[in-house]
Amino acid sequence: MLCAIVYIYMMKNYLFFLVSLSLIFFSLGSCQEDEAEEVERIQLVDPNEGDPSDDLGQINFTNWKVTLPVDTNNDSKPDEYFPSQLKDGGYRSLEPLQGWMYDDSDADGILFHVTYSGAGATTTNSPYPRTELRELINTSNSRDNWNLASGGEMRLRMKVVHATDNYGTGSLNKDRFIIAQIHGIVPPAEMSRLGLSSDSAPPLLKMQWRDGYLYAYKKTLRDENTTGDDLYSRSNTIWTDISHNFGYVGYEPFDLEIKASAGRLDVEVNGNTHVFQDVSLAKWKFDSYFKAGVYMQSTDERSAATVKLYALEVTH
Repeated sequence: MLCAIVYIYMMKNYLFFLVSLSLIFFSLGSCQEDEAEEVERIQLVDPNEGDPSDDLGQINFTNWKVTLPVDTNNDSKPDEYFPSQLKDGGYRSLEPLQGWMYDDSDADGILFHVTYSGAGATTTNSPYPRTELRELINTSNSRDNWNLASGGEMRLRMKVVHATDNYGTGSLNKDRFIIAQIHGIVPPAEMSRLGLSSDSAPPLLKMQWRDGYLYAYKKTLRDENTTGDDLYSRSNTIWTDISHNFGYVGYEPFDLEIKASAGRLDVEVNGNTHVFQDVSLAKWKFDSYFKAGVYMQSTDERSAATVKLYALEVTH
């Protein structure tokens, strides 16, 4: 009789153990299925869905103005629009920008387009038209700029969308244009000291697209012994260009990084770096500002170009 009671007790515990074990495995399986469903759900989310403006968040126009190749107000100067009008997506509602600076239909960048449109649509010191951004570190005073001693860095991602055939002189198949610059400007104190009416100065660095190849052109002194106030001249008798070919970028996206510091320029295109470091850089007396966009280098009325700017960032 005692043995029977013990046997029944053991069987009840064994059955309870089996039921408990089954419940545990069932729960674990349910958790794994829930986790698998969650992973699958996350993977099905399209990272590009949402407000298209989110994709353009890498371009902050707080310290940029844009110059257009037209003179709609007939003041004999190219039309310009300023940071307060461009930032926070404001450029999208500016009708005069349409056709010149506007979101690409792919919602991943901003198109900059330029055509040669004749007198009144170019700046005072250039015969070439542009749809180009100009850095303003002080939005209320364009004569407040930076120098090589303080330095600056610009990073951008861009691609050339279209370039017209070259019908002018020379051997190029396509019209050439500049996509980024470090431009010089005479400091206000030196303007006053020298009695200058203009703060115009040469560009220190130009990044030029030529038949799909990207070139860097840097200003250098014709005579490295030049000193004194002659260094504030913009004359071609004082300054000339030296260049470096970064190779073929064609119509594909490329990354450009420019680092400016005292006596040195580091220029990097798609991971390939070239360093300019010479006496001319050490003697550069001008202040500077960055530019980016499309700046035509042709006066042929048929010339035009379009670039797409994906990202733009400047630090000092």
